[in-house]
Parts: sequence; structure tokens; C-alpha cells
Amino acid sequence: MKRTDIKKILCITLTAVMLFGMCGCGKKKKDTKETDETDPAPTPIPVATTESTAAPITTYSGPLAIETLDATWSEEEITETTLYVAVSEGEFLSVRLGPSTDYDVVGRLSRNQTVTVVAQTSDGWYRTFDGYYVSGTYLTTTQSV
Repeated sequence: MKRTDIKKILCITLTAVMLFGMCGCGKKKKDTKETDETDPAPTPIPVATTESTAAPITTYSGPLAIETLDATWSEEEITETTLYVAVSEGEFLSVRLGPSTDYDVVGRLSRNQTVTVVAQTSDGWYRTFDGYYVSGTYLTTTQSV
């Protein structure tokens, strides 16, 4: 075979391949109808989640169950007042059975949560309306920013 014949065969083959490729592009299937309807919502992509190793924080709503203790401290009744928890972001204020860290924790309050107090002890603890105690060190009259 001559060199010119090989070039002609190669050119014809490449042209045929290009034509077949172009014919296949942009062609719609015969059974597809064009409509004015919108596409259905996309299928959600599943997302892998990991389990947290931290203990979950208990969320309390409404007053806690009332427990009674023999009071070994003195407190002064005050006008019922609503105060805000002023702890750092991500920290919690412990609600206790009595006015000291020696008493058991019965709940936790988060930043800017409201607390209704009805009495104050001489060492700065407040009794809540449901009979539990929170440290006055972490309470303010205004919300934290």
C-alpha cells in the first residue's frame, strides 16, 4: 500500500468516527416528552454520623420535684425576682438541694436561662421558687450578650 492510500483510509476513518460521535450528541430519546413540570425534589444524600462520647445534658422544663431538708442555714425572704444565668458559653449552673456545693446537684441551667428566686442566704445563694438553690455568683438581672 502506498503512503497516500494509508492517509486516505485514516482520514475517512477519523471522519466517520467524528460523524458518529456528533450524531449521538444532543439527541433525545424518543420516549421522553417535554413538559412544563419541574423536576422532582432531589433525593437526599445520606450523611454518616458519629456518636458523641459526652454524657447528654438533661433538659428540665417547669419546676423540679420538691424535696425537703432540715435547714441549717439562715435565709431572708425577698420579693419574687427573675434573674438570668450568667455562665460562659457551653458552661452550666448547678441547681442544688441546699445552699452550698456540698449538696447534691438536681439539675443544670444554661447561659441566659431564667431563674425565679424567692429568698437569699447570707453567703450569696438564692432559693428558687421550687425550693432548690443556685449560687448568686452566676446570676444577673440582665441577659448576657
